[in-house]
Amino acid sequence: MTTTTTEPRLSRKARLMGMALLALVLYFTLGAVVYVVSLVALQQGTRIDLPWFGATQKLLYRNGHVNVSNWLGIPGCIQPDPDLIYVPSHGTCAFDDIEFKTTLTFTAEGRETGPKPAGAGIAVIGDSHAMGWGANDEETFAAQLQALSGRPVYNLGVASYGTPRELIRLQKSGVLDKVDTIVLQYCNNDRSENLQFDGASRQALHDKVFGHKPPPAQPNRLAQLADGYGYTLGAPFRSLSESLRRKNFAPHYQVLMPVLEKHRELLAGKRVVIFYANPYGQRYRNFPSGHDATIPSVEFVDLGLTPADHRKLDNHMTPEGHRKTAERLHAYLSAEPAGKQD
Repeated sequence: MTTTTTEPRLSRKARLMGMALLALVLYFTLGAVVYVVSLVALQQGTRIDLPWFGATQKLLYRNGHVNVSNWLGIPGCIQPDPDLIYVPSHGTCAFDDIEFKTTLTFTAEGRETGPKPAGAGIAVIGDSHAMGWGANDEETFAAQLQALSGRPVYNLGVASYGTPRELIRLQKSGVLDKVDTIVLQYCNNDRSENLQFDGASRQALHDKVFGHKPPPAQPNRLAQLADGYGYTLGAPFRSLSESLRRKNFAPHYQVLMPVLEKHRELLAGKRVVIFYANPYGQRYRNFPSGHDATIPSVEFVDLGLTPADHRKLDNHMTPEGHRKTAERLHAYLSAEPAGKQD
């Protein structure tokens, strides 16, 4: 009598499930290592230029797992203003963070761009990207545009301003009669102020900046560790998603144009050029090009800024990003005729 032995075999499905489980265990284990190394390096002021580590550090930085500098909170950098909530204090202000060490200088005509040449000038308005967050005076695109164009450039950009305050600052600056061109830097976080800038929103802004701030609550260490580990596990996928996604500019345009229309008299006779600079170089789709149909003196130009032009942790342009912005603005302003004005 012959006995045949059938050896047990794992089914293909079972083998695949086993491999998937092993991969998950490996991923979760590596995630713990990446989280610890990324956090410790950040706390020591070191950035790691490796994909998973870099994406994790970015999320930890953005979500308050390390101390992040805020120009608005540095004593002596700003002062109250009845119309604009706050304005830069005249003089110098030191502003440092993990990725930069800067000194900002402000005068009555905005951030310092160097000795002013003669001739009709350019006013730059915008938020922190225009102001030059993380850039020294001579590194801002406004200062470099002045050097390239040979025209005086007045940098009136202020961190966290939306379009209404940017235009009010321009009106109050005293430089309007000195310029024939206005460069407006738009950012996707301008939309909330553009939607509503009234008494209630002004008071809320004032309280946020100058109001009493209770001491921060002691963080729940266990919850913070769990959050940080979660950020680490999701970091590669979130980084890929952000690199592929483009925001729709249409909702921004619909809110921006009424603000400009409201200040049409202020802008009359000026060439107004609008470009965008978003956090981390996020791109827009359907951004307009050329003269606007409703306000012909307004022109839109996409300068093609990318994440490579921005810092990895802080969301603002690098000095090289400012240089690229200045060069492309100069080329556009030099090549494109001013066209029809109001």
